[in-house]
Amino acid sequence: MKSRLEKVLDKMPNKKVDLKAHKVALGLVDNINYEFQYLQDEVSRLSYSVDEWFDEKFDVFFDAYSVIKDVYINGSEAFISEADVAGDMEILNEIETRSEELGVDVEEVYPNFYEHKQTLEYLEDLEKRFEDQKAKFERFTP
Repeated sequence: MKSRLEKVLDKMPNKKVDLKAHKVALGLVDNINYEFQYLQDEVSRLSYSVDEWFDEKFDVFFDAYSVIKDVYINGSEAFISEADVAGDMEILNEIETRSEELGVDVEEVYPNFYEHKQTLEYLEDLEKRFEDQKAKFERFTP
């Protein structure tokens, strides 16, 4: 007499399994470009960039862009300029010349003479750098 296991095995079809076909089908997994965990990590990174990071950074960028544009393009800040003090350097030079003619130290005539002159020169330098920055911003602006 046959055991239960033998009876069950007898009822099963007696086909041979083509292991080569299964191996080929399973070998397709090797052709996947990215390992699943790496793919998940990269998709997660992109998701963060698209869903959160961009909005945060764009808001910061836009706020900074707007402020810079207001100052450098729209002139929202009323800075003193060389045009405002156009004649001051000439007056200082004349004070210096007349002081020398009188034999008086220029600082006796005007105690802040040298500081005033340096401040005007510094203003000239700052205004040139401001214009350079403005040009840089304009080149960037679409």
